[in-house]
Amino acid sequence: MGGGNSILAFCCLLLSAPLLGQSHLSLSVDNDLYFATDYYYSSGIFIRYGKEIKKDSSTVERFFSKIEIGQLIYTPRKRYATEIEALDYPFSGYLFVRYQKEKVEPNRQGYQYAAELGVSGAASLAEPMQNLYHEQVLQLPPLSWTAAMPQELHLGIRGAYFRAFSLGKNVAFVPDATAVLSTHQTKGAARLGWILGTTAKMPFHFSPLLNNQKGWGVYFGWQQQYIFHDFPLEGSLFNDASSFTLAPNRARNLWELGAVWHNQQWKLQGTFYSASKDTPLQNRSRHRYLNFTVSRFF
Repeated sequence: MGGGNSILAFCCLLLSAPLLGQSHLSLSVDNDLYFATDYYYSSGIFIRYGKEIKKDSSTVERFFSKIEIGQLIYTPRKRYATEIEALDYPFSGYLFVRYQKEKVEPNRQGYQYAAELGVSGAASLAEPMQNLYHEQVLQLPPLSWTAAMPQELHLGIRGAYFRAFSLGKNVAFVPDATAVLSTHQTKGAARLGWILGTTAKMPFHFSPLLNNQKGWGVYFGWQQQYIFHDFPLEGSLFNDASSFTLAPNRARNLWELGAVWHNQQWKLQGTFYSASKDTPLQNRSRHRYLNFTVSRFF
């Protein structure tokens, strides 16, 4: 777990933000510590600013842009091990900035496309952020970060598409597909999702500005992924700088259960994830973690 000390300051910023127009500021946190675990995909923290860049009055189409800064942290189950033989997952960190655009026809369909620049290794600040939280907040010893993934510059592009099928006034079937081409992780994914409630009929990862009115929703989804390359496990495609790598599971799946509430100023969202093994060496058959996201519209 890492990045926790930035959350308090960010929440103060959210509370003080004036109501100005069609933009949002969001804080999103992934963590497995809620289940008394702290390994594999251990932590993710994301800060996002987005706005509506165009609204075509002649059609229902709406256009959004978003910039995101995020940090991902991966750790083995034996977090204090100093021998490579004891590890079942590499230590790895990733810090990135992503610029994204969206075109959405509300409650019908939408597109996303994005470009990403990131860095792994020491420059990701994953080790000091995680150990700062463990030492100062949890009162635990620092993790060993034995044989961590090396520092590398990463580039990536991605795209996503969803389609909504109404099954009644407050029920919709919302499948979506995502493709990622990146030196950090390259994958294709397809998700089957169901939404119940008055919230916008679209996947939770699309613009929260489509929900800047009073509403609620419950989401259930299943995602199948195929991973073509996974730097946190395999290391770089272009060199052998990694001192510890593992063969990944190419085919993976993810179960999702989420809930959302929003009004004209706020959107609060929580999602439970259950992920299949990233690599055959993992000790547990599935890994659970939670995401909490708070968005302020202004």
